[in-house]
Amino acid sequence: MYKPKGIVFDMDGVLRVGNKAIPKADEIIKIMKLKNIKGMVSTNECRYTEDEIREELYDLGINIPNEWYIYTAAMAVRDFLKTRIEKNNNKKYYIGIIGETGLFTTINSLSIYDNFIITDEPPKKKLDNIELILIIGTVNKIKITNLEKGLDWINSGAKIITTCCDTTDPASKGDFNLGMPSHILHLLKYNTKFVRQYSLGKPNPIFKTKIIEVFNNIPIKDILFVGDTLYTDIQLANESGMKSCLVLTGNTKLETIENYVIEPDIIINSIGDLKEYLN
Repeated sequence: MYKPKGIVFDMDGVLRVGNKAIPKADEIIKIMKLKNIKGMVSTNECRYTEDEIREELYDLGINIPNEWYIYTAAMAVRDFLKTRIEKNNNKKYYIGIIGETGLFTTINSLSIYDNFIITDEPPKKKLDNIELILIIGTVNKIKITNLEKGLDWINSGAKIITTCCDTTDPASKGDFNLGMPSHILHLLKYNTKFVRQYSLGKPNPIFKTKIIEVFNNIPIKDILFVGDTLYTDIQLANESGMKSCLVLTGNTKLETIENYVIEPDIIINSIGDLKEYLN
């Protein structure tokens, strides 16, 4: 039987659903610590900072060890932009953001660079050697002001980065499901001629790069990625050479798998069923 040396967990739909922990999630983490199996959390969540997510999970009874890295879609956007602005330090980057506080806080860490400017409105004049980028993250509710801001940036020639390509959010119910970047883009496309975006959430390869960095002494084939979504979690794992494990507590039901080319290596009902792969 396959025995992983490192495990990457998606968060929503795997460790928790909404404000409830998945049963036995903390037990699996304790077993991993006992057996010295390295862990990490990888999520397309962008509304909260890493510290806020760690605290939220702790309040639910899921104690993520301090040595475990939590990597969010907001951090992926930050790292992508950091590489870009350092490579082109003679260019100025004007950044617009549609999102919640966690996304703003994470991206704002790049303000230490002189050529990086976060602003509500794009420059009114055409300036030389600048690049306009609009970042669209998940929001708790789509507001008219979000759409007006998006149109203003797009009509000014901004390139678009989204924090994920998800269409549903297993962390939330009701109106929250309408706040994904794809829904915002869908509304914007009715009001502008050209919208093309680049998603930095899973399965973007930037997540593979971070996972390899975190598990620096573990071969990629010995890393197990546990997720609930085929076209993000399982696709990332399969394309990266990791083993993939699909849990059925989130976005994907068993019958859904029949309609996808993407297939997980392992299917379990819930995170607690990982126990047999850890003994």
